[in-house]
Amino acid sequence: MSHVYQCPNCGAPSQVKEGDVAVRCRYCSFTFRTFEEESRYIVSVYFDSSRAIENFLLWVKKQTGYEESLPLNLTLKDVKLHFYPFWVSSVKARTAFSGVGEDAEYSQPEGRGFRNIRTVLKQESGSFDRFFEVALPASKEIAVPGQIAAVSRARKFFSHEYVERYGGILHGATVTREEARQTAEQIARGELSRLIMQEVVQVNSRNDEIVVGEISLVYIPVWNVVYEFKGKKYQAFIDASSSRVISATYPPDIVEKTAYMAVSAVHALAGFASAGLLWTFGWLPAATSLTGFIAAAVVYAWRGLSPTKAAETYSSGDELTKQLADIARKTFPAK
Repeated sequence: MSHVYQCPNCGAPSQVKEGDVAVRCRYCSFTFRTFEEESRYIVSVYFDSSRAIENFLLWVKKQTGYEESLPLNLTLKDVKLHFYPFWVSSVKARTAFSGVGEDAEYSQPEGRGFRNIRTVLKQESGSFDRFFEVALPASKEIAVPGQIAAVSRARKFFSHEYVERYGGILHGATVTREEARQTAEQIARGELSRLIMQEVVQVNSRNDEIVVGEISLVYIPVWNVVYEFKGKKYQAFIDASSSRVISATYPPDIVEKTAYMAVSAVHALAGFASAGLLWTFGWLPAATSLTGFIAAAVVYAWRGLSPTKAAETYSSGDELTKQLADIARKTFPAK
């Protein structure tokens, strides 16, 4: 029996035989892994495409600057369910450190005057104990950094039948278990460094103890919805386990954006007019007034020109590759 995996390099489908661990894409010759020798898990699909799209439209209504006629005039172009692989693990980290910290000394001058503040250095030492749950992309096509994650434990054993039941697209993996372990250690060590540098400005000694627990390969389901509105394409990525909108593009309200640009122009003109009137009192009042009005004009112009959410038009590239770490914080199980 064969199964279909999507190549993480070119996106082409690859037929994979039962038991195959390493697969070479016949389109781009890229090699990826199925990790069928691992204990794999999958996050359940609780929302079908209809409910996911319905919740997406409810989400859009809560956004600023959306086109109000969107729910009545959109046309669905493509709806697909993707299963993306992540390595999930728990990490225990402890560090003991010593170094040089900063402190402040205050002195009160005689008579009237301001207190003097002097920064002094002092020797400090301490320790931190932390427990992390980390979700790491198992494919380099998911171009997001590892994240420290507080994750749920709702999961089930992986099966190809489950993926095929929903007509899902299964993504191949390229990151090995050992690479995931090393990355988890780096993340934990980096977090300990951040905590230490909040206490001292110079580290004299440091002793880290990092233990990475069991690492599991977990697939999460994501709906990729492509729709059309007034001749333009947009897309949304929706978590199929919680119906949470991960990333989405949607049409802007042109009237609102035009209003922001008009207000920006009014502020700019008012700034120059006020500067001209105040010039007789000196350059400083004129410059202060002009700066204030121009700053407000820039803010309104930014509101008018900035895209609604991720972008305003459909991108043929997989936008989810920059957003999946957000899912990891919410839905991945860990042991």
